[in-house]
Amino acid sequence: MNRSILSCLATLAFLVILAYPGSAQSAPDPAHALDAKPAASLAVVAPAPSTPRGNFLADHIQFLSMDSISQYRYMDSAPGHVTARDLYYKVSTRVQINLLGDGSTYLQGRAESGRSFNSSYDYTGAGLHQGYWSFNLKSFYLGQKIGQHLEAQAGGIEFDQGVGTEATYNDNDGWLEGYRLRYQNHSNSLLPDKVNVTFGYVGDFTQPNTFARLHRMGDHNYVQVLASRHLGKSREFSAEYDSIQSIRYTREAFRWQKLPVFLKPDLVVESLTRASGNARFGWSGSLARSVDRKNRLRLGMFYSDIPKDMFLKGSSQIFYNGDSYALGKRIGPTVRIAPLQNFEVLLFGSKRLDSTPGTRYRGQVTFRYQLNSLLNRALRF
Repeated sequence: MNRSILSCLATLAFLVILAYPGSAQSAPDPAHALDAKPAASLAVVAPAPSTPRGNFLADHIQFLSMDSISQYRYMDSAPGHVTARDLYYKVSTRVQINLLGDGSTYLQGRAESGRSFNSSYDYTGAGLHQGYWSFNLKSFYLGQKIGQHLEAQAGGIEFDQGVGTEATYNDNDGWLEGYRLRYQNHSNSLLPDKVNVTFGYVGDFTQPNTFARLHRMGDHNYVQVLASRHLGKSREFSAEYDSIQSIRYTREAFRWQKLPVFLKPDLVVESLTRASGNARFGWSGSLARSVDRKNRLRLGMFYSDIPKDMFLKGSSQIFYNGDSYALGKRIGPTVRIAPLQNFEVLLFGSKRLDSTPGTRYRGQVTFRYQLNSLLNRALRF
């Protein structure tokens, strides 16, 4: 354990050294500052500071997200067996601290409620369950940009879902300890726009505190190699190879905005293949469309089919996809209503179509307030 911690500290120190004059790092190119597109599972590239020099807080601290969420949820596993009829809450924030003002060296963390790998909601006490409070730093890592194309990350890092979603891969609330090297291609060549190589440890599913898991930096049971590329302005594709506890997976995802058919919906299709140790195949697809020009009302539908033993090794669960989609064959509607700029109402429903154990019906109404823009403006004063 001590060797693992020393290895982690040495790696973090090495990344910091790269940031300072005299290292091999070249100066960042402002022309590419806006090329990197933020993803839920990766560090969001901070934009070039637009505040006057001397505003230390605004130059060095950025709230990437800050959400206050309330949710009513109903779930049952069979007729007469209700497992949830409760009001939940969620508090979540993602913060980036730029050790250098240009954001080339940064710390990033995600703190939120929830006490497990696939949960970020807690009970309020209104409903079937007693209320409780939890708030943990679930991810915390050091990032270093190296020249114009490379970026390294080490610590309690985030998963990269590529173009896909949590329906076929990690739950959005999950965590990972390890190392990532990312290459970004800013040219218009035939090469992928992005290539990620990640080594780390996946586990400790009931330990949400990242500092209690950092000793896993020396334990590797997870490998991901992912590449993604835009195919024109409206299409994007990603493909990856994963190894989780020596079980091999491949995963592909395709996203097409304004599919050239009736109503021009947005399409997402993704597949997951377990290639070793009891081979399995799963997939998910969704269609969604904004009803009005201001994108205030968006209607959608999803279908997912993930075999119940997709993430089993023996009798142990080695991974969790999104709990809203769960395992088995499921179908349901999605609705997004955004009456205000930083406020939205989300409706989600699902029905189990097979005999997979677990939730039969799930319905939820979510009220989400986004506060990060307000906090970022406050830092400028």
